[in-house]
Amino acid sequence: MRDLLNPTIAELQAFLDQSDKLALILRSPVSDALPILKVLEGLDDPNPSDLFWTYTDTFHDAKTYANEVIANFTSKHQMVQLLMKEEGMQPWKDIPAEILSEKNDPVTRIRSLTIFSRELLPIPLGGNNVWIFFPLQIDNHFEYSNFFQNLLEHEFPNPWCHHLRFVVREDPSDSQLSRGLASNPSVGIHEPDLSSKAVEKSLEREVVDETQPLEIRLNSLLVLAGMDMAHSRFPESLEKYALGLRYFAPMGNHTMAAVALNGMGEVYVRMGNKESANTAFQSALIPASYGEHPPHQVFLNIALNLANLRMDQENWEQAAGYWDVVQKQSTLTRDVGTKIRAMEQLGYCRYRLREFDDAEKSWQDGAAMAGAIYDKDLQRSLLERRKNLYTEKLEFQKVREINRQLTELT
Repeated sequence: MRDLLNPTIAELQAFLDQSDKLALILRSPVSDALPILKVLEGLDDPNPSDLFWTYTDTFHDAKTYANEVIANFTSKHQMVQLLMKEEGMQPWKDIPAEILSEKNDPVTRIRSLTIFSRELLPIPLGGNNVWIFFPLQIDNHFEYSNFFQNLLEHEFPNPWCHHLRFVVREDPSDSQLSRGLASNPSVGIHEPDLSSKAVEKSLEREVVDETQPLEIRLNSLLVLAGMDMAHSRFPESLEKYALGLRYFAPMGNHTMAAVALNGMGEVYVRMGNKESANTAFQSALIPASYGEHPPHQVFLNIALNLANLRMDQENWEQAAGYWDVVQKQSTLTRDVGTKIRAMEQLGYCRYRLREFDDAEKSWQDGAAMAGAIYDKDLQRSLLERRKNLYTEKLEFQKVREINRQLTELT
């Protein structure tokens, strides 16, 4: 895999290291999204003074896209503010009202948002804000091209975009964006040479390449296991996960042992073997919670799988316990969306256990948090949960209050 990705890794790192180019157009089909996004995520490690903002939202039209990007940014921003306050730190500044207002032009809003993000750098102007726009679906290529051409316009000698970098995906099936920016000296274009078969073959070469470090070979093995699962090659996937576990466990690599066991559980779920899935997930919890600094994201994924499995089994008591773990772990991973969804499911489990007061509190707290991060869909879902509960309990005054709040969301 690395032999295919190394040119892209080098291209992206060179783009971050230079100071002449503002943007890099990444021509990549959606089928290559997984490895490319992994490369983009990995850029954060060698560039600790930079901030990275990655968005994979579908591009329907400019206004909707701007709304979704700003909503996602706001969600992360609000969660970081909350955590910084809890830790006694000086919280990030509030997002300016003109960015949040849907009355303003979409290009102006996103440009202002990226300018605002410079104020959040750990060291003022001591790094770059890297904005990665990688929509997994582009419905209107013409509007998409115009949107980003207008966004990237700038003038010297005092451009608005200093300390900013943009990586923008373009689908190779449509070249309007790269054609429109081809003459712009501040914009580079890169098209990775990837395909699913090429990636799989490359990973297979890495696994058997004895010149590669064992850890790289084993990581490639787990990626292959995931690809086998995605293509419903379940026996092959289980064999690879088991082989990875056989090496990671004796090496004392508890994180990767947990990843392998969790992967086996997910394969068993796909196969409909809930008993084996439960055994694998339960076993994965042990290495995932090992040591003073366990891998929070891995632990979160395992707890999430167990919560869903218990829901499917209608074991509401244990499901509630796991959803509670998920919402607490989501605070540590700063995943506010998952936290709110976990609070909703926790409330449902409490409702099924007829613990109505606890259910109401979970839904009420979740709705308040969803409102704080401007996620109307999550807020509406949680309000509907409370409305149904109040209707069942014949508390019609509360039903009217919820209806009022739902009306305000439209």
